[in-house]
Amino acid sequence: MGSGKSVRRRFWLVAVVLLGLLAGPGWAAQEGQIQHDSGLPVQVVANQLQVDDVRGLFVFSGQVQARQDQATIYADKLTVFYQQQGSKRQIERVLAEGAVRIVQLDRVAYGERAEFFVAEARIELGGAPRVVQGENEVAGETIRLYLNERRSQVEGGSQQRVRALFVPEHGDAS
Repeated sequence: MGSGKSVRRRFWLVAVVLLGLLAGPGWAAQEGQIQHDSGLPVQVVANQLQVDDVRGLFVFSGQVQARQDQATIYADKLTVFYQQQGSKRQIERVLAEGAVRIVQLDRVAYGERAEFFVAEARIELGGAPRVVQGENEVAGETIRLYLNERRSQVEGGSQQRVRALFVPEHGDAS
């Protein structure tokens, strides 16, 4: 009956990695705005979970939802890649594929692929990616979010140029 305990332990490893994804684009809170608490529980719901210790993979598939506090990742498939280091697993990256949507309050990132590189604290969105906050929107061929540096990079390419829409805040006219 130790397998239930092992699956729970694996779940929490995955949950820790998902916290990084949920910190997403511009998600790193600015002063005076909503703060992200990585100590909160993460719930992952999917049609299936496969664990492959030989290849170092957790694969959630089928209508995947990973939720923590006010942030949620939706995808067709979520793959966690890890290296075994002694008795511990070191998460290297997390890949969300298929109709990816990362939502936190009024901020939403869309794409066909989102990849979180743990060591670099970097998220890379691809497959017609765009990030929307309120009426503002940015899109390109690739969007990179550097979480520790609180900066982003949007690249155009042969398929799509960088496109941005910035709507000024409407203040009182008085």
